[in-house]
Amino acid sequence: MYYTDKINEYDDWISKSQKKRDSKKLNVFAEQIVDLRDNEFERIDFGEADFLKDELICAKKFKKNSQFEPFRRQMLHIERLLRSCDETLVSHLEEQVNFTISKKLANNTKFHRLEQLRNSLLTSDDYMQIVNKLSYSNESVDKNKLRQLIVKARDNKKTGNVNYSTELFRYLRDNILNDEAVKELLK
Repeated sequence: MYYTDKINEYDDWISKSQKKRDSKKLNVFAEQIVDLRDNEFERIDFGEADFLKDELICAKKFKKNSQFEPFRRQMLHIERLLRSCDETLVSHLEEQVNFTISKKLANNTKFHRLEQLRNSLLTSDDYMQIVNKLSYSNESVDKNKLRQLIVKARDNKKTGNVNYSTELFRYLRDNILNDEAVKELLK
């Protein structure tokens, strides 16, 4: 009987290492929030944790001003606040931040694909085949306009007057709606 009482007494015990891992996880999460751009930060719904939002704004100011020690202390304070918050609130915030970060990564990969497509259009000898495939998969792409931009961008490399390569990228970004078609073309 004595042995089982001792076991039940330690059921709620958390090791010091586990506490440190949890603390590090909360600190990384808080830094992810601080690293968000201002418009992304404003979209996060803090709900009843407006006090946390104010503290995160303060941490953003410290980070912008390159003040390391005040920033570090502020992050420790935010970590303590997160530990005291309800777990459902913290998990809700984590979902929102992860969604924002994944959306940002998806946009970045789309832009990289468009840059690769632009470069392949500028360097390929048979760029009209790529243009035809693009116009077939995306109805908003005008073959003639795209062809003119490619020719101007190729001539631009020789003269260096106007940057038509940037204009070509903007046209691709604005008119290509089907990202899957770009993936197929780049394979």
